[in-house]
Amino acid sequence: MDSIVEQQRQAHEDVERMEQAIVDLMLQNLTKHRYRLIREQKINELLEQIQMRSQVLLDLEKVEGLGSKESARMEERGFDEFYDRLNDIRSYHYRNPDLMVRPPEMEYTFIDEDDEHKLETMFSGEEKFGRYVDLNEQHDMYLNLKDAQRLTYLEYLSEFAADSALSSRRKDKQYEEYLDSLNQYFEGYFARAMPLFNLPKARREAQEAFDKEYKPGSDSSNLLFCSVCQRQFEKQTTLSAHMNSRKHQKAVQRLQTEPMAVNQRIEQDRQLAWRKYLVQTYAKILEDRIKDTRANVERRQALTDEERQRELQDEEVSIDGDADDAGEQTYNPLNLPLGWDGKPIPFWLYKLHGLGVKFTCEICGNSVYRGRKAYERHFQESRHATNMRRLGLPNTKQFHGISSIEEALALWQRVEQEAKQNEVNVDTFEEYEDSEGNVFNKKTFMDLKRQGLI
Repeated sequence: MDSIVEQQRQAHEDVERMEQAIVDLMLQNLTKHRYRLIREQKINELLEQIQMRSQVLLDLEKVEGLGSKESARMEERGFDEFYDRLNDIRSYHYRNPDLMVRPPEMEYTFIDEDDEHKLETMFSGEEKFGRYVDLNEQHDMYLNLKDAQRLTYLEYLSEFAADSALSSRRKDKQYEEYLDSLNQYFEGYFARAMPLFNLPKARREAQEAFDKEYKPGSDSSNLLFCSVCQRQFEKQTTLSAHMNSRKHQKAVQRLQTEPMAVNQRIEQDRQLAWRKYLVQTYAKILEDRIKDTRANVERRQALTDEERQRELQDEEVSIDGDADDAGEQTYNPLNLPLGWDGKPIPFWLYKLHGLGVKFTCEICGNSVYRGRKAYERHFQESRHATNMRRLGLPNTKQFHGISSIEEALALWQRVEQEAKQNEVNVDTFEEYEDSEGNVFNKKTFMDLKRQGLI
């Protein structure tokens, strides 16, 4: 195990290297939206790694006295401590002569097929890799609400965050599910299309603004709503008649005699108002993208069926061809993976990661992995674990490195046989000695003792 000082030094080095990797990524001039989005996701992963390393440093600093004691011992021993650690390093590399150095930032330096496939499965067809929003599901939920306006999808994109479309219906579970669906979609959209957006900060600022503005019982969008009886009215005269009715007066008296019910209702009103306020906050942040979505919907509605089909074909060609915006074709005779600029990565980096060597896993349906690192990593992924469970095998460490179904089944059979043999030989492990000094195993000793021969 490394010393405390060495762990701190290594964590600081990892943080500095990943910070430099972020700087290198930000300095790259990328013209394609897809590559810029993948870069932002890579930077977000690097930031998460930096936070993990920083947390390790904080945990090491919380352990009182360890660092100071080790530093004092190093000062006391001087060069003896230095040469002892140097010998440890030499012996470690002597035992591991072929150990490859893998800096933590190297796995974020180029785009592979998995990154592009992940990006394609991350968005729906309407979202166009995060350029637009897709609220079709929420639009259907809105149309199924009670007393909802019959809005088209284009009108809904303009009105979904307005007060008229967000009226309070505390007892309507469908309305609460509708608000939750909007908030969950926007939060997921931020994580997918805007990975560097500080969502916790936006929620915290929205919560502070909401606490200042909210007043219990005040809701400008529900002038014709009775909060006591939980009923919505269409006319002011109907509402006034309801306020003077005996049923309403009894409901008011019942609430006054039950303070717990009143507090519970106030809290429900507050939570519902907070959900509505959060939807409006997210809609304000994504105002530009919602406008672009509305313009795109208008444009597509004006197209004929033939033009829509041609547009879909052009999009498929642009995605599959992976060509430059200027129409330039990249010369790639060695079929190297593409970097952030859409050009092949350097050949020395290709050889460093061993991407020229392909590994096939029969368990995963003869999937091909380029490079030893990707091949070893896939044993920990859910796809390999799921296929192992389908074969009736556990995805334990002893099966890592085995990609053949026949070899995996043979290993599992041998493991089961060894387990059964160990269970059978349990009685032979323990030895007993009689009064004359004769040694027997447990089974023989108990048989002789029951027969009265010992």
